[in-house]
Amino acid sequence: MTDTLLHPSPYAAAPHGDGDAAVRADVQEVVRGFAKALRTHLLYEGQSPSLDRFVESLRERMGALWSRLPFLRVQIEEREIVWEGAAAYVGEERDNLAFLLYRDGIRELSFQPGFEGDDLDRFVSLLARAHRLRADEEDLLTLLWDHDWECLRYRYVEPLGEGVKPPEASGQTASKAPRPPREDPEPARSVSTEDFQEALYFLDEGEMRRLEAELHREMGRDLWTDVLNALFDRLDDGTPERQKQVIGICGDILPTLLGAARLGTAAYMLAELVKTATAGRFGPAVLRSMRGLFSQLAQAETVVELARIVEQEGEALDREQLSALLAFFPPDALGPLLKAGECSAAPGSRAALLAAAERLASITPAALRPLAAAADPDVAAGAARLIGRLKVVEGGPDLAGLLAHADARVRLAAVEALQELRSPAGSGALETVLEDADRDVRVAAARALAALRWAPAQARLEQVLDSRRLRESELTERIAFFEAYGALAGAESVALLDRVLNGKSWLGRRETGEMRACAALGLGRVRHPAAEKALAAAAADADPVVRSAVGRALRAIKQP
Repeated sequence: MTDTLLHPSPYAAAPHGDGDAAVRADVQEVVRGFAKALRTHLLYEGQSPSLDRFVESLRERMGALWSRLPFLRVQIEEREIVWEGAAAYVGEERDNLAFLLYRDGIRELSFQPGFEGDDLDRFVSLLARAHRLRADEEDLLTLLWDHDWECLRYRYVEPLGEGVKPPEASGQTASKAPRPPREDPEPARSVSTEDFQEALYFLDEGEMRRLEAELHREMGRDLWTDVLNALFDRLDDGTPERQKQVIGICGDILPTLLGAARLGTAAYMLAELVKTATAGRFGPAVLRSMRGLFSQLAQAETVVELARIVEQEGEALDREQLSALLAFFPPDALGPLLKAGECSAAPGSRAALLAAAERLASITPAALRPLAAAADPDVAAGAARLIGRLKVVEGGPDLAGLLAHADARVRLAAVEALQELRSPAGSGALETVLEDADRDVRVAAARALAALRWAPAQARLEQVLDSRRLRESELTERIAFFEAYGALAGAESVALLDRVLNGKSWLGRRETGEMRACAALGLGRVRHPAAEKALAAAAADADPVVRSAVGRALRAIKQP
C-alpha cells in the first residue's frame, strides 16, 4: 500500500506541544468526545438534545485545546487512535470509531484551530452516515472527498485490490509494525503567478483580462430570464399540449417570483405571455390555461403576499417594476387590491396598491358599486373613495347609504367621496352627519358642505352653533363649523357671528376666548363690509387669542 497525503498540513513540521499529562488528558477527552457524539448520533438519528449537548461539549474542549496545542494530529490503528505514541482511544467492539476510520483507509487525521465550527458538525454527520453504509456503497473516504475542509487534513492509503478483504477486528490489540522514519517536506509559504510563468498554457495579461470579464459576465447573468426565454422558445415551436405544459410551469413559477421579490421578472414573464397570446399563437384550450394563470393574480392570497413583500422591501423596491407587474392584474383583483391598500401601513405600498386599484376601476367603474356595499369595511371605504375620485355619478346613492354605516372609517370615506362627486342628492345627505357620533366625520361633513356651497345646510349649521355640544367640543371642530357657516350663509351670518365675537350678555359677560376666535374666523369667510366692520371692532381686544384670530380673518377678507 502506498501512503498518499491528500491535504498537506501547514503544521507538518510544528512540534506537538509539551506532551505533559494534562495535555494528554485533554486530547483523550476530545477523541473520546468524537466517539460519544457518533454513538449518540446513531442512537437518536441525528436529532436529540443529548446529541446537541455532546457536540457543544466537544466544541468547547477543542476550543480550549488550542491554547495548549497549535494543532491536533492523531494516527489511526485498527482498534486504537494514537497521539504522541500512546493510545488516546481504544475500541472494545468491532463497530468502534477507530475501526470505522481504519476500515475505509484513513490512517491519520489532523485537526486545526477553527475545526470546532462548521467542520465539526459535518464531520460527525459523515461518520454516522459512513457507519450506516452498506458494503456496496461509497465509503467514508469518498464522503470526505466531497467536502472542502478548511481545518481538517487526513492521510489515507490506496484502496485494497479486488477480492482482498478488509482486516477483521481481533480480540487482541494489533501489534504495531515499526515505521521507517519519514521527513515531512517543508510546506510552501506562498504561491504566486510567477511560479507558473513557464507553464505551457499560461495566459498573458490580455487573456487574463478577457477571462476575468467573461467570468464577471457569467456570474452576473440573470438565470431567471434565461430559463424563462427557454420556456418561451418552447411556446413558439411546441404543440398545444406542450404549450399548456409550459403555461402550467409558468403558473408554478409565478408564486416563487413573487416570494423572492423578483417583481420585474414576474412582469417580464406575464408580458411575454400576453405578447404571444396577442399574436394568435394559442388555441382555445391554451388560452383557457393562460386565463387560469392570470386568475392567480386576483386571489386574495396573492395580493396579500405582494403587499407583504412591498412593505418588507420598503425603499429598496423598484417602483417601476411594481407598477409594471400591477398592470397585469385582472379586474377581479380590484377587491383584494383595495383591501391590501387600505390596510397597508407603509405609505409607498399603500399608494402603489391603491393606484393599481384605481387603474382597474377606471376600466370597469360599475364594479365599484357592489364593492361599496361589501361587508368588509376596508373594501367598502376604498370603493367609496374611488367612486368620488373617478366621478362615478351613478354611485351617489351608494355613497349616501354609506353615511349610516356602522364603521366610522366608511362614513368618513363616504363624506370625502361625496365632496368630490359634487352630486346635489349627495350634498343634501351630508347634512345628516353634521351631528355624527365620530368627530372626524362631523368635521369632514362641515368642511364638505362649505366647499360645495350647499346653502340649504345653513339652518342646520345655526342649530349646531347654538348647541351645548359644540361649545364642549375640540377647537378644530368648532373652527370647522364656524367657517362652514360663514361660507354658506354669507352676509346673513354676520349678525350671529358678530354677537358671538363682540356681544355681551345682560350681565356683561362674553363668550370664551376660543369661541370668540372661532366666530372671528367664520367672519373671515364672509366677504362683506359688515363682516369687516365686526372684525375691526375686536382688533384691539385684550385676549391675544381673539386678536390673532381677528388679524387672520381680516387678511383673508382683503385677499383678492
